[in-house]
Amino acid sequence: MLIEMTSCFIENDSVASISLSELSSSSSVSDRACVHWGCVLSGSETTAVFQAENDLLENQFFIKTICLSEEAGDEMHIVAVCDGVGASKPLPIATLRHCMPMISFPGLELIPPVTFKLCSGKGPVFISAQHITLNPIEMTEGEEEDEEDEDDLFMSSEMKRLEDFKRDTHPDKVNLAGREYVGEHGHTTWLPLVRKIKQQIATDPTLTPEYPPILGIPEFTRKATELALGKDSPAIVESRVFGIQTVGCTGAVRLGAELLRSCYCSSSSWSGPILLSSPCDDSLTGIFKAAGIEDVQHYRYWDAESNGVCVENMVHDLKNAPERCVVVLFASGHRPTGAELSQENWKHVAEVMVKRQLFPFFLMSAQGLGSGSLEQDAWPVRYCVSLGLELLCAQSFSHNFGLYGERVGHLLSVLKQNLLAVQSQAEKLVQKLWSCPPMEGARVVATVLNNPANLIEWQESVKAIVERCMLIRERLRERLRLLGGPWHWDHIIKPGGLYCCFGLNTQQVEFLVQKKHIYLLPNGCLNVSAINSRNLDYVAESIHQALSSQL
Repeated sequence: MLIEMTSCFIENDSVASISLSELSSSSSVSDRACVHWGCVLSGSETTAVFQAENDLLENQFFIKTICLSEEAGDEMHIVAVCDGVGASKPLPIATLRHCMPMISFPGLELIPPVTFKLCSGKGPVFISAQHITLNPIEMTEGEEEDEEDEDDLFMSSEMKRLEDFKRDTHPDKVNLAGREYVGEHGHTTWLPLVRKIKQQIATDPTLTPEYPPILGIPEFTRKATELALGKDSPAIVESRVFGIQTVGCTGAVRLGAELLRSCYCSSSSWSGPILLSSPCDDSLTGIFKAAGIEDVQHYRYWDAESNGVCVENMVHDLKNAPERCVVVLFASGHRPTGAELSQENWKHVAEVMVKRQLFPFFLMSAQGLGSGSLEQDAWPVRYCVSLGLELLCAQSFSHNFGLYGERVGHLLSVLKQNLLAVQSQAEKLVQKLWSCPPMEGARVVATVLNNPANLIEWQESVKAIVERCMLIRERLRERLRLLGGPWHWDHIIKPGGLYCCFGLNTQQVEFLVQKKHIYLLPNGCLNVSAINSRNLDYVAESIHQALSSQL
């Protein structure tokens, strides 16, 4: 029996003596952040499950108390608790009614879904827990009218565009707001090499189903580090670096934020500032604030007039930033604009960071897909390391390996001192955030990077993706040029990976969405890989109409 969103069952330090009717009539409580939850286990209903549909990083679930009813017998009662990580914890709790009718669990955090099973004894056993979530749980009658507005509040612009696209029934609709690489046929596909290796792993009799180490598969972290820094990096040679396998790039950013919060400054009250590019990925601000870093600011990056990076504005903002603040930088493939700095520009930025003692936090979400070269895309990170800068780097292997559902991420830390202390702190944080990372995707990446033949084949696949994206850019530019008008389109053929910014204003974007059923981000940025031979003319003509019409 589940009692959802109930008030606490047990008063402070009281001995449990609660009837089932009293429990069922508990008042409903919801403050949209912290919700009480409970269940009753007995001989007739021995299992209860708490299920959360949201991402595990947005949920915290704590057991508060487990106690026996006054109707329970004197036999031993054992409740097994299994959380989303899969570890079963048989707890001999609430045992022997006359000597220990209730047990409290301050700070016992679990990852949903959480299953409670009465393994011994007939109960009833009452379980009180607390669920903390970032999303609203329940609305009052008066708030139901604002349901659509509330959904928009908790939904990123990308997610909202995707939901709108799914509901759209127009035959010519095009989704250019996604972040995945989309092939010529209009959907994501496995890289042939990745599919082959996944099949090999699935049939390998030497692999056993077991938990990986807390910090990840060693071969994966070693090769991911070398991929970012190069095998001969001074940081690797001098043992000034360590890597941690994470739950995707989001997990890497969150873990990096937690490390900054706890280790970066000697003062435990450090809370920023963090400097993000303007524009940037919608989720970044929320990730840093979720880690307790409230002071999130922006530096100017994209210039709408020139349709490119305004290096002068960026450097000016960094020069005037507070010392020791953290600067989040895209090493390549800036999301969402695709606009990149030249190596000369990077040298200028790095010089400012050295002078102002700024701490770079790099995002490298698609190494190889920016320029087609693994080395060129990683150059900004390697250059900063060569200058002796300490840094963090969040890596993702979703785009360049096509492992979108595998959540393969990596956090790279390059430090001058206190390496072991920070690594120990990272291990404690991982245990709180996700306990241990997924294995299969990391095994695929490690298998590719450890085998020279596989590595060459994978690099060729990455180059093929980059060449196709560049061909789309060139064809789109030529089609827009032929349609006429005073606009210049040279900026869209600059290498930028999957993403490109057209510099459209809000009215023009809404015209494309509402009238042409072409979905792109509100700032006019789009995923060029979603354009193919079937929709290219329609997209080009629609953009031309959006620019030409008096909206």
